[in-house]
Amino acid sequence: MFHIKSVEETLRDLGCSVDGLSKQEVLSRSEHYGKNILQEAKKRTIFWIFVEQFKSPVIYILLLAAGVSLAIKEFGDAGFIMVALSINAIVGAYQEYIAGERADALKRVIKTFVNVLRDGHRVEISSEDVTVGDIVFFESGVKVPADIRLIETNELQVNESLLTGESIDVNKNPAYISTNADEPIGERQNMLYAGSLVTRGRAIGVVTAIANQTEVGKIAALLATAKTAKPPLMLRMEIFSVNISKMIGGVALLIIMLGIYQEMPLKDIFFLTVILAISAIPEGLPVAITVALSVASAVMSRRNVIVRRLSAIEGLGSCTLIASDKTGTMTQNRLSVEHFVTPEQIYSPSEHINEYLLLGAILCNESTFHKESDEFVFIGDQVDVALARYALALDESLFEKHKSLKAINSVPYEPVNKYSAASYEIEYKKLHFIKGSPEVILSKCEMNDDKKEYILKQVDEWAAKGFRNIALAYKASNESDIAKEGYIYLGFAVITDPLREGVKEAVKTTERAGIEVIMVTGDHPNTAFFIARELGIAISKDEVMDGVEISHWIERGAHKEEIAHKRVFARVSPEQKQLIVKTFQDLGHFVAVTGDGVNDAPALKFANIGIAMGKSGTDVARESSDLILTDDAFNSIVNGIEEGRVAYDNIRKVTHLLIATGLAEIVLILLSMLFFIPTPLLPVQLLWLNLVANGFQDVALATEKAEPGILKRKPRDPKEPIFNKIMMSRVVVGGLYMGILAFALFYTLLKFGYQEDAARNLTLLLMVLFENVHIFNSRSENNSIFKINHFQNKFLWVSILAAQGAHIISMYNPFMQSLLSIEPVSLSMWAALLFIAMTLVAVMELEKYFRKKYYSKSLTT
Repeated sequence: MFHIKSVEETLRDLGCSVDGLSKQEVLSRSEHYGKNILQEAKKRTIFWIFVEQFKSPVIYILLLAAGVSLAIKEFGDAGFIMVALSINAIVGAYQEYIAGERADALKRVIKTFVNVLRDGHRVEISSEDVTVGDIVFFESGVKVPADIRLIETNELQVNESLLTGESIDVNKNPAYISTNADEPIGERQNMLYAGSLVTRGRAIGVVTAIANQTEVGKIAALLATAKTAKPPLMLRMEIFSVNISKMIGGVALLIIMLGIYQEMPLKDIFFLTVILAISAIPEGLPVAITVALSVASAVMSRRNVIVRRLSAIEGLGSCTLIASDKTGTMTQNRLSVEHFVTPEQIYSPSEHINEYLLLGAILCNESTFHKESDEFVFIGDQVDVALARYALALDESLFEKHKSLKAINSVPYEPVNKYSAASYEIEYKKLHFIKGSPEVILSKCEMNDDKKEYILKQVDEWAAKGFRNIALAYKASNESDIAKEGYIYLGFAVITDPLREGVKEAVKTTERAGIEVIMVTGDHPNTAFFIARELGIAISKDEVMDGVEISHWIERGAHKEEIAHKRVFARVSPEQKQLIVKTFQDLGHFVAVTGDGVNDAPALKFANIGIAMGKSGTDVARESSDLILTDDAFNSIVNGIEEGRVAYDNIRKVTHLLIATGLAEIVLILLSMLFFIPTPLLPVQLLWLNLVANGFQDVALATEKAEPGILKRKPRDPKEPIFNKIMMSRVVVGGLYMGILAFALFYTLLKFGYQEDAARNLTLLLMVLFENVHIFNSRSENNSIFKINHFQNKFLWVSILAAQGAHIISMYNPFMQSLLSIEPVSLSMWAALLFIAMTLVAVMELEKYFRKKYYSKSLTT
């Protein structure tokens, strides 16, 4: 009910003051109120995850088959089906549980931070550590961590759509006091609520409620139970599985007709149809996809990329163009003032400058500081911090004397304005200081055009050397509001921001990967071009376009192709950045965008993949993104692209293995029925192949590491289906070969007088060996099996040994012998069957050879 109370009443009721909490008060309140963490959905236990593995149409069919087996007293078949389903559920539940644990770990990594007053000092803390009574500072881009009664505001605008559903930003007024205790949240002008986003301006407020006591906390139970949407890739694969199921339905109908024609017992027809259908449906695919994406997510987090949406992993691998910010991404964002340039002189960092210039650097500055062990600790924007350090180094006494002054009025920096301003009373005089883009500052100064042209030429010269330039001006005036014009120009600071280590090599790597890189920045065109040329992004000034040119381009309705060759976009507005992204998308690109500020949020949201900065980025930018870079480095984007391609490759590998072996089983059964011979494999044997032999191996394939040269390939078309021409070729060749050869073995054994069970025993072993061998063929679509490092994936070897070992043990176990109708084979027979299975390698190598040859010819003609 603090919206009906004044600031004084609020502070009194909360037992705090505008000076903030002491360390002792923080400890006491933290014990009483706890952490500022909202209620989360009740975590599913591994038992319930296990139970949910049975919620599948495929599983329902198998359970029906088990029920029928019990009804006709086929206890062995029923028992095996249940055991096989249990093993499948255990593997699926374990993988899903591990994926959930990794997701929880990543949530803990993604933290937001706020500035609060503690022991009289402004410090940055995690939002989790905010407590009732804390005095909190807000600026544009900050996410509100708790419910707040506002104390002071400056041009504050807030997005409260999470609570109100209203997407339009609202203005706030700390002097407002409501007379209605039940006033709607959206009308409480003196309050900020947890989950809102500050989109403009500055504010100071006191925390009135945290965690579940906040307005959003009261509906946290509803939010916690909301279901998480499945990634688009998962949905596409589930649709793919459904389509496969429909095809299998047609095959099953054919088998039923053939079975009836051959006068097979209805029981045998039923089980054969059901199990064959199950063997061909890749029901292990969703688990394998979850494994592939969760493994990629974990690896990316170790490589400084936090995944907010699983679908972004797949998408990043498809990226064809990166629209990157400059500051902090390609440079270190460790700014320092190298010189101060006035129309008359260039000052080095150690030379004393005009006092008004020094005052402007100190007072038109939103950074704060405090001392720790006799050292100054600064918090704030990097430009402000650089100017404050510069002033401190020149005159510490002047800095400490004036930095603590309170502004009479101020205009906070917003990217759309490109300047900030503040007015102070100093020695009975009112002084207005302004700083920002040289072009904007000069437009507010009194001087002739020739002098402005000379200064802008100076700015261009320094910008061409890669420096950022921040101009300052002042005005002595008794105006109560910040003066709009009539300023006296002081000069501009020449600020350096070194390139990040390794960023040049990272840009080259992206280009080798077929990914174009453009720079989109608010900096001066010359500064941007200098950095772009250093990185190899641009080689000519013809590739540079600034905000004014973009405006003219929009006005004349020019063709999109006009900016296709541009590589540097400077002095751009948020709307222009979004337009640039859309234009390149219209030109056929799959665009990834980096950003850190409120001005970047529209482009981040509009991009195919939005990448926010984790260290320097605002909460608004992170909320709008798909991925977060914990180190803000361009190099980490390259890491993410690599892992995205690895994840997609692994999903294709698993798909190939499951579909090819499923096709082999269909071919084997159909051929036997067409040739009017007994069924080569019993239903229970097909089930064994599908759920046990393959069940170990598909998960292992999902954990494959990157293939050599993965970043030298062109990006894939994001619209391209997983089951494309390459996949079709590989599946048909491998599936037909395995199915035909297994049938030939069974047919030959019968002709040589083998009993049906003995022939089935050897045919089943051959199929297990085929699957053991085919996992190696599935490791690469294009690289020869002889050029792959086969000891890179130890889990794969474990899965092969587990599958083969389980089958060999079963051949010697009396119960499994009876259940599967199998028996031990001699070592020589096992070796002979392994040799037959190994011929599959030669067939698949020939498929790769002729496919490459065909494609190379088609590309040259």
